Amino acid sequence: MPLAAVMRTDDLSVAKHKKILGMKNGYDIQLIFLGDSLTRRWEDNPDLWNKYFSSYRAANFGVGGDCLENIKWRILNGELDGIDPKIIILLAGTNNLDKDSEEAIVNGIREIAVIIREKLKNTKIVILGLLPRNANETGINYSRKIGRINIQLESLFANTGMAYRDIGKDLRNEQGVVSDAIMPDGLHLNSNGYEIIGPKLRGIIDELW
Repeated sequence: MPLAAVMRTDDLSVAKHKKILGMKNGYDIQLIFLGDSLTRRWEDNPDLWNKYFSSYRAANFGVGGDCLENIKWRILNGELDGIDPKIIILLAGTNNLDKDSEEAIVNGIREIAVIIREKLKNTKIVILGLLPRNANETGINYSRKIGRINIQLESLFANTGMAYRDIGKDLRNEQGVVSDAIMPDGLHLNSNGYEIIGPKLRGIIDELW
């Protein structure tokens, strides 16, 4: 079943969508980060963002709380129109873990990637594997589900002209969990976490640039 495209109507989401549409005015965007709060929260770490990405004319298209269906709606409603970036990096799907099957999440990411390719024919597309999460407050552990999804994504995007990368491996400790020092709530990275993935993302960008 195709992924539904769902518009969010809360004030923060509407405001960020309008902000993204406005980013394209007079700014030659060459690198896009597309995703949910894990992408959006680079905005809370402007020093790290500038350190790793400012030289690429980067733009943050992350919206906190977005599920795959919301990202699909955004890119079908103007966010990728009228631009020609060199690279777009997609990190999405973690907010679907509670409610959707592995198959639905993988297919949703695939659909978004296909739309990106149709709209940005000259852009190099990077699909990031879902980042690791620790057990939530109800004790649900998504580690195995995330691992299976990422294996499927790696296979799905092999030999497609799109790049798949799993930067989450660098966030786990020897016990296979993410330290509170970089992911205090078990889901969102803090500045220490972004300091770890920043060089990894920079390496991917330099590889493809």
